[in-house]
Amino acid sequence: MKTYAIRTFGCQMNYSDSERVANMLEQCGFVLFSEKKPDLLIVNTCSVRQKSEDKAYGFIVNQKKEFPNTKIAVTGCMVRQTGDRSNSKDKLLKYDPIDLVFRIEDTPRLPKLLEGYFSDLVETHCNVSLLGAENNHYFQINPKTENPSQVFVPIMQGCDKFCTYCIVPYTRGRESSRPMDEIFEECKRHVENGAKEITLLGQNVNSYTENGKKCFGDLLRKIDTLCISDVEALNLGASTSVGLSRLRYTSPHPQDFTDDVIDVLAEMKTACPYIHLPVQHGSDTILKSMNRNYTVEEYLDLVDKIRKKIPNCAIATDVIVGFPGEMDVDFEALCELGRKAEFSFSYTAIFSPRKNTPADKMKDEFVPLEIKRKRFAVFDKIVKETSWNLRDQYVGKSLEVLVESSELTSGGNYKNTGRSREYFEVQFVSGRSYFGQEVVVDIEKRMNYTLMGKLEEGG
Repeated sequence: MKTYAIRTFGCQMNYSDSERVANMLEQCGFVLFSEKKPDLLIVNTCSVRQKSEDKAYGFIVNQKKEFPNTKIAVTGCMVRQTGDRSNSKDKLLKYDPIDLVFRIEDTPRLPKLLEGYFSDLVETHCNVSLLGAENNHYFQINPKTENPSQVFVPIMQGCDKFCTYCIVPYTRGRESSRPMDEIFEECKRHVENGAKEITLLGQNVNSYTENGKKCFGDLLRKIDTLCISDVEALNLGASTSVGLSRLRYTSPHPQDFTDDVIDVLAEMKTACPYIHLPVQHGSDTILKSMNRNYTVEEYLDLVDKIRKKIPNCAIATDVIVGFPGEMDVDFEALCELGRKAEFSFSYTAIFSPRKNTPADKMKDEFVPLEIKRKRFAVFDKIVKETSWNLRDQYVGKSLEVLVESSELTSGGNYKNTGRSREYFEVQFVSGRSYFGQEVVVDIEKRMNYTLMGKLEEGG
């Protein structure tokens, strides 16, 4: 029996893609390896930054040294052309450790690609009626979910925004949306299997379209019907205690965040008062250089509109510090934005040039590393002040938590960790594991970004 392993780098979309690859391999007769070295290693790569590519390749080299007989297949954002050395000119194949590469949308072709390495296995076990058909889209492959209570559902792929620092439009291609009914049916299957939280994925989810019309709000409203109180009406064959509790999505683009989407979020039964809304910078000059196509004023107006419709909505963001051409006045504008927006969290990165992007060619405007590091520390301090103050407001209150992990401690108790609807990390110790369950936690204190508490019933 042949074994496989998958190592995933990058974003939630990559992890979602890996779940579909896993199901495809198991349809072909592979089993997930446990202790022995795998016969096949799939490396799902990220290329959002050069460092991400270097990390993935370093992992591949080390794995081949340790397990020289393991076949290594690479997929994800680093791959341009599917195949092996006999039929592909992908630049990755010049590296000896890599045996074959495949674009993620070519996952249905994987059985055919593996024939030269595992011919007896593939020919014997693979169900090619759907999963091996080259003309089927890989989204039609059911994912092998690691945590049935929390699942990711891609609704589109690609990006049309062409931010000057980003390689995604070149690696993932242009925007392409899945049919709404197909997305809904996948979500419905997950709910039937016990999903309490679904996260919709896309490079720019709120630019989702059907029949040429943007309709992300309509998609949210449709999936919201899978909520707990509506389960029986949808004939899911389950009691009213089973159904969707939380509907999340990532990532939206400020330019496409329309009023109708805000209205739907304010009305949904499964909505969470949390929005990840990447701003990238607080200077109009830098935003223009990034090709972000909105102003700071427009972004802050959007934040204000969201919080008026959805009170106490936590808003997280992405920020790049030290983008080429960033002057002191631009950085101060970023700091001012951080104070005004009061983010619940910021995924802040120091700019590093990504090869083959317009920003990589702005070398004459590069900011010295020492200055970038100092600016990062200043902005990070501002974010901590606002986000920690926000969390302090929940000390002494109760939060509904979906437990994502449960670790047995040396004392015999379990450290349960999960997320509130506001996406705050919450930890509590209990006599048993609550993995995959929603519980109410009384918040007792804050430790940095994490809220510590105990079960409401004292369990």
